Amino acid sequence: MEFKYVKENNLLVRQSEASKIVEKYPQRIPVICERDPTSTLEEITKTKYLVPFDMTVSQFSFIIRKKLRLTKESALFFLVDGKISIVGNQTMSEIYQLHKNKDDGFLYIAYSSQLTWG
Repeated sequence: MEFKYVKENNLLVRQSEASKIVEKYPQRIPVICERDPTSTLEEITKTKYLVPFDMTVSQFSFIIRKKLRLTKESALFFLVDGKISIVGNQTMSEIYQLHKNKDDGFLYIAYSSQLTWG
């Protein structure tokens, strides 16, 4: 998946922004969260997040659910690297260490109403 944030900002801008964030907030993770293009969910207006290291995926999911105004029954999935589903009990720092973008330092997460690979 190609993220809008990546398309709209060159590598130097993204690197600079991520490094400033990490330097200023060392206990936080810079996250870009955008809708998967195959999803039927609406797009959220805010795509950049600064989340605590100890926040779980479930807690992050709660934030995104509120922005999307989803009911508890509605499915919401998160994918990193375009294909890897992340689960609720993992901390964002675990996800960040495994899947942060090596070029710019952001963690890119796509959200969807269904899991799709391929």
